Amino acid sequence: MNALERRPWLWRWRLAKALFGHSFATMTEYRAEITIWIVSGSLPLVMMALWMGIAGEGPVGGYAAADFAAYFLLVFFVRQMTSTWVVWELDRAIRLGELSPKLLRPMDPMWQDVADHVAEKVLRIPIIGLPVLGGLWWAEARLSLEPTALAGFIVLVVGAATLRFFQQYSFALLAFWTDQAIGLERVWFSVMLVLSGALAPLDLYPEPVRAVVPYTPFPYLVDVPVQVLLGRIEGSAVAQALLVQLAWTIVFVLARWALWRAGLRRYAAVGA
Repeated sequence: MNALERRPWLWRWRLAKALFGHSFATMTEYRAEITIWIVSGSLPLVMMALWMGIAGEGPVGGYAAADFAAYFLLVFFVRQMTSTWVVWELDRAIRLGELSPKLLRPMDPMWQDVADHVAEKVLRIPIIGLPVLGGLWWAEARLSLEPTALAGFIVLVVGAATLRFFQQYSFALLAFWTDQAIGLERVWFSVMLVLSGALAPLDLYPEPVRAVVPYTPFPYLVDVPVQVLLGRIEGSAVAQALLVQLAWTIVFVLARWALWRAGLRRYAAVGA
């Protein structure tokens, strides 16, 4: 028995490093394209200018102009760190039979997608990090920099990226049965923009909306992580948010697992 057989974790670690190294090298070749993706996700900066203009004559719902600046700069950062594109690639691979050669590899093709997303986020951080920090300094943002708040923010952002990835992956797997998987993702994205806090802080929404939204996955993708770093969500509320986010992530992880197994049987049945 060799070392890899005695220590399977060592094999997994080497595989993870190889996948990440390959993905990082590939993403480095597309630096200009990544920059274009970043610019295309600048909607929060547009909303920042809009809300700062509205708050120019006085606070709106407890948000002064500087508060809106801090909020939307953080929204911009969180959305950049949680962006996902797997639905377009997987939908195409399933419909055109490009998934077949990937199934010959001794691992789930999903892990290559995971490596690609992680590598792409590593490249994004230095591109957007300094401008966001500069904007927060310019806005004199009042952030909660206590270790618990920072840790909560980081965990919630990682959780949001994971939740978004598995949600989109689950939708992509519907391509085994329908050619409307991308259409469903577009509907989801439209609802997400409204209910995640990307267009306005959720505590400015009407009470009936605020009563229902916490039970959906949407606020845990943007608004909740941002509000934690702004110090507006603290203590047990952070722990509760983490639990709800984890619950929704498990839902989509299980959905992805079930759809993958069922989809592969259908994929083989049609001879792809």
